[in-house]
Amino acid sequence: MKIANHTLIVSTLALAASFQAFAASPAVATANDPAYNLATTTQVAGIVTGIRQVPAGSPLAGTHLTLKSKNAMVDVYLGPADFLKFLKVSFPVGDEISVTGSKVKLDNIDVILSRQVDDGSALITLRDSSGAGDWQHWGQEIDPTLVK
Repeated sequence: MKIANHTLIVSTLALAASFQAFAASPAVATANDPAYNLATTTQVAGIVTGIRQVPAGSPLAGTHLTLKSKNAMVDVYLGPADFLKFLKVSFPVGDEISVTGSKVKLDNIDVILSRQVDDGSALITLRDSSGAGDWQHWGQEIDPTLVK
């Protein structure tokens, strides 16, 4: 019984330490990051043809997908790479997905700031209903009366 209790304490401490490490290094938006716009919400489906990491300090730093839809190639910004790693989500080349998000311009290029990604087996929500990245809330206490 003592071994099981010790394992639970060690597991809890390891989880708390990994969460604190993630929360201590939040993604910082640059001044050039486009804002999520509810008025430009769109949905696009297609096949992932590429994955790229934009370095920290650059506009929309983090993980981007290139999605081949019926009509065009689309740049999809998912969020900070550490956040996606924490969630244990990935979208390999060849996956067919559907993305809901805000279509914005970055350096005269259309980018979709993803809010939800559906790969056919799971619906991953990356932003709240107002478009704020869920990664912005990690490590913060929430007033229980605000949780719906």
